[in-house]
Amino acid sequence: MSSYGPTGAAADALEAAAASGSYRVCDAVVLVCLACASCLIILTVAVCFRRAFATGYAGAGGAGAGAASASRGSRCGLAPSALSAIPKLAYQRGAGAGPGCGWAQCAICLAVVRDGETVRLLPACGHLFHVDCIDLWLRSHATCPLCRRDVGGDAAAEKV
Repeated sequence: MSSYGPTGAAADALEAAAASGSYRVCDAVVLVCLACASCLIILTVAVCFRRAFATGYAGAGGAGAGAASASRGSRCGLAPSALSAIPKLAYQRGAGAGPGCGWAQCAICLAVVRDGETVRLLPACGHLFHVDCIDLWLRSHATCPLCRRDVGGDAAAEKV
């Protein structure tokens, strides 16, 4: 006949172990593991916050955050003087020579550029955009949104 639980000497040994407190060792191991896991979680969160503050993702609460975002903004986008140096022109359909010059599309807003609309022609690559669209882009980026060529600075002056 088979039984589903320990019988005889095995059952007596389990009862003796439970009575003597050997399960306390198992409880202590579980508590130590939980404490280590908690410390690891706290350390990970602290490292994430430190990286966030170091890269300037902090809120506007301190002067360090403002300085980090100001330096990041001046480093990434074009200066207003460089932006105003890019010429504006009124678009005329079919004014260019060659295939594909019948119409143009602004790659930022995806609208077709109509005759008479004011556009900017980037000097580094020749891509065409609405003035409002490309100005917004160039305030935070110094590259063409299509080909990623440098728009401002010395590199653009050499390419022209």
